[in-house]
Amino acid sequence: MKKNISSIIVILALIGLLVATFFLQYEFLFLTRIVSLIFAIVYLVIEVKQEYFSKRKPLFILFSVISMLVIAVGIIVDETSATDGFHARSFMLLVFVFILLVVSYKDLYNKNEGGK
Repeated sequence: MKKNISSIIVILALIGLLVATFFLQYEFLFLTRIVSLIFAIVYLVIEVKQEYFSKRKPLFILFSVISMLVIAVGIIVDETSATDGFHARSFMLLVFVFILLVVSYKDLYNKNEGGK
């Protein structure tokens, strides 16, 4: 099965952006950025091992739900510990992550349907 190089490049760019944010605003959403970096690395592994996860879609869905919940908890912890108040716009990160997960799942589904 041919690897989707553009998806791997996007994930690597996301990892680079997350690493760069530690040097720009290190005190804002610190825990959330660490959690997001860990999950981005794991999704890179999922993208590389796409054949394995295309056959085990419930595992991908379970991991997606867990990552959404952990990122939400990270945002809540970061926002409650911040000294400048609560920002509801931080939860837009969850919408962005959800869209990326839906696109990744559709990519897995299309790879599995094409392989049959």
